[in-house]
Amino acid sequence: MRNASILGLVFCLVGCATVQLDTPEPLQVDIHMKVDVEQKGGAQAKSGEGSLSIAEERRMLSHQVQILKNDHRVGEAADGTLILKELPKDEAYADYAKTVVVKENGARAKMFEEKARLEGKSQAEYAREFAQRARESSYPGEWIQEESGKWRKK
Repeated sequence: MRNASILGLVFCLVGCATVQLDTPEPLQVDIHMKVDVEQKGGAQAKSGEGSLSIAEERRMLSHQVQILKNDHRVGEAADGTLILKELPKDEAYADYAKTVVVKENGARAKMFEEKARLEGKSQAEYAREFAQRARESSYPGEWIQEESGKWRKK
């Protein structure tokens, strides 16, 4: 028993040793970075000749839409559109939010038309089904509009 307490005392003393972590001179980090930015679609997109598919267009907007949802600025309407619920006070941010909503709703309208035709439904019917899926997949705290027209935070 005595040996165990002596051994414990030795481990404590060794374990309590001071370790110097600072350096005499500041650390230096040398970073060289090259960034190439290309527009999706290459030369065709730069000239304006090509257009993005509906899925690509919505994918490119998805991050911006989610940021606006997280800021509680936009909500998912019962008709499948994205609605600007609260206009930001900052004029530049308000213009940005309006632009994102218009682009997203334009892409959704094209998608509703295409999907409804493929599935043999009306655009309104497909849009309502889309809205239902959007409500179900919304995160807590995001604005959603019930089929009754009532807005609430999920």
